Amino acid sequence: MSASRSDELTRKPHPRLRPFVGDYAGYDISGVPAGTHLGLPSGTLTFIVSIDEPLCQVDAQTGTSEHFDVLLAGLHLRPTHIAHPGTMAGIQINFNPLAPRAFFGIPAGEFAHHSVDLAHISGPLAAELHERVNAETEWSARFAAVDEVLMRTIDDAIRPRAEVVAAWRRIADSHGGLPVSLLADGIGWSRRHLTTQFRSEYGIGSKDAARVVRFDRARRLVSTGQTSLAEIAVICGYADQSHLNRDFQDFVGLSPRQWLADDDLARRAAVGSDSVGAASSSE
Repeated sequence: MSASRSDELTRKPHPRLRPFVGDYAGYDISGVPAGTHLGLPSGTLTFIVSIDEPLCQVDAQTGTSEHFDVLLAGLHLRPTHIAHPGTMAGIQINFNPLAPRAFFGIPAGEFAHHSVDLAHISGPLAAELHERVNAETEWSARFAAVDEVLMRTIDDAIRPRAEVVAAWRRIADSHGGLPVSLLADGIGWSRRHLTTQFRSEYGIGSKDAARVVRFDRARRLVSTGQTSLAEIAVICGYADQSHLNRDFQDFVGLSPRQWLADDDLARRAAVGSDSVGAASSSE
């Protein structure tokens, strides 16, 4: 079931899908201690087709768990907790926040801050994705199956208002570095109107979206272990390393070093590496 080379574990989708999908990232993890992987806030929607065993998400406050064959989660500002027995396999389809309208006819804001089983939105689509992916044993065939299913589903004429699309793309293209005042001025809206319309479509405000996109870039650099925290703070536009640490506390509940020490999967960078980054914002 596993592939030996990292280039076998990622693939770009069909060109028609690329305005909405960044890439497909396969993962097949074994040999780590059983534990909990933190799904961190990012600029992409979490869309995962499980292989073999369902994905188990745990509510950190109540301890209750849900199992997903095909998980879809909106933008969020707190980590999700994925319990695993030391093995986990699946394909993460990196949706940008424009994708839900194109594939499901609904805004991303409808499932912000929580996860849903895709079967509750589109039962036939969820069943076909899960069955097709699990019927294959080679990553290339699994990715091809996802391509085929999504190509038959997409209606790329269904999009949010042009200003809301432009606002998201400018945040993504600037890696979260564009001030909200300049963002609003650039599309000709007041800051209040931008915040209202943006939150209605995506489920979070434009300021939080910029913070999340900046944090996502930073945590992927942290996960490589090749760049100092001070350098990462500069690269990602933080005022200083303390500012970076505060964002980690807000979005993860841990310092960068604690996160890497506590999460075996984060250290392996099998889920949440650069290959699982933000979907392209360009056409």
